[in-house]
This record gives sequence, C-alpha cells and structure tokens, in this order.
Amino acid sequence: MKKALLACIILSSFLMVQFVSAAGEQTLYGYISCSKCEAKGATESHRDCMEKCVAKGADIVLVTDDDHHLVGIENPDIVSRHHAHHVALDGYMNGSVFHVIRVRIL
Repeated sequence: MKKALLACIILSSFLMVQFVSAAGEQTLYGYISCSKCEAKGATESHRDCMEKCVAKGADIVLVTDDDHHLVGIENPDIVSRHHAHHVALDGYMNGSVFHVIRVRIL
C-alpha cells in the first residue's frame, strides 16, 4: 500500500512539473529580421541587408505575422542560420524578450 501511494505521489509530481513547464510555452509565427529594418525586413529577400545590419550591431528580432509586432529574441544564436526566413518559434516570454527553444522554417 505504501509503495502504491509513493508511486502515485511521484507520478503526480512529475505530471505537475510537465504541466507547469508546458503552460508557459507558446509558438510565435513571423519573419526573422533586424531591429534596424524592423517590419520592412519581413521578407525572404531581406537576408543580405539583414546580415549587414547585424554586423553593424543591430539586434535580431521576430516580426510577427499577425500584427507585424517586433519581438526581441533572448538567445539570437539559435536563429542565426534562419535570418530572413519565415519561421515558427517555440519558446516562452522572458520579460519583454522571447526565449527560443525550437525553430521551424515555414
């Protein structure tokens, strides 16, 4: 009986942790752009310009599909191979920036 109760407690704890961690995760859709070009960079043809802007110190951002809102990316290295691509970013908001866990090209 004690072993069954202990197993239930462990399982419940595990499921609670999984639920809490998944609750904050979300997916954002848009184009990887730079802070200098902003929404003008929401095209696949923006890659060369974006590379120049990033080399000069511009931040990497996501221009969202729905309202062309700029969302800063907390860990821009994860999207470094996807500049100017249309993507789905899985992750969570960390203050005013988005922490990316996975990148999917659309």
